[in-house]
Amino acid sequence: MRKAKVIVPAVSANLGPGVESLALALALHVMVLFNERSDTRLVIEAEGEDSADLEPDCLNPVMSAAVRVFQCLEDSPLGLHVRIRNSIPLRAGLGASAAMTVAGLVGANALMSSPLQRDDLIALGAGLLGHPGEVIAAMLGGLTVCTTAPIFYRRLDMAPLKVVVVVPDLPDYSQERTFWPEIVALSDAIFNLGRLALVIEALRAGDFDLLAHTLDDRLLWPYLRDRIPGFAQAAEAGRRAGALGVTISGEGPALLAFALVNHRKIAVNMETAFRTQGIDARSWTLPVDTQGVVVSAAESLD
Repeated sequence: MRKAKVIVPAVSANLGPGVESLALALALHVMVLFNERSDTRLVIEAEGEDSADLEPDCLNPVMSAAVRVFQCLEDSPLGLHVRIRNSIPLRAGLGASAAMTVAGLVGANALMSSPLQRDDLIALGAGLLGHPGEVIAAMLGGLTVCTTAPIFYRRLDMAPLKVVVVVPDLPDYSQERTFWPEIVALSDAIFNLGRLALVIEALRAGDFDLLAHTLDDRLLWPYLRDRIPGFAQAAEAGRRAGALGVTISGEGPALLAFALVNHRKIAVNMETAFRTQGIDARSWTLPVDTQGVVVSAAESLD
């Protein structure tokens, strides 16, 4: 029977001014084990972060992506057993949907002897999610930049670093993009474009002083930060504790703090700032994931 194990990292997109173009893979993962069955049943088991919220059928994001591959190839296993172990909070701005989509695409492709190339899988993932940035970072690992329609992308060199991720508990937070502006001011676009180039250079060179002055965003921040109660207080608390820059991860509500030292202090201070606003929060200190997606023929999630 055919089998495949896939490990995919979390992703923090945008990184301030890099809206829909810049993304960073983080060492928080979803692992998925695919085992072909001899009958026609589809069995999906999930454990870990928000596992109760993952559908047990083809609406599951892992399986939706796998089905897309099977449709593309016009072939599929007779039956399938899918086990998911997730460490990435859902709907937090850490690319959980992208990670699961990549897991489904890569796992299904591996089961079918990998006829699809990486660019094929990226295109399928972009079609499923509506944008390619998080898919590319999850596939390649590290720091990535991309365009859309058509898709061009590169993985960029960067200095080693750890980041602090703080996720406030906002059950009613919505990541719907209906509030995104269709038209933006030219001055705001120019503001972001200049800073995007400097953020890339800061991460490449490890110039955190430059990074601290270039993480601003005038395209999405005005719409996102007001939807995250305690954002200003948590960001300021992180900076006071030594963070060199704080930004919103993806579409939020997670915050991403860059720092060379004092990671634990930064995390505690930011959590405390949220709690003073009546909002619970939790945090991780994470290195950058430099591997991207890893696929093997292992038979266990352990």
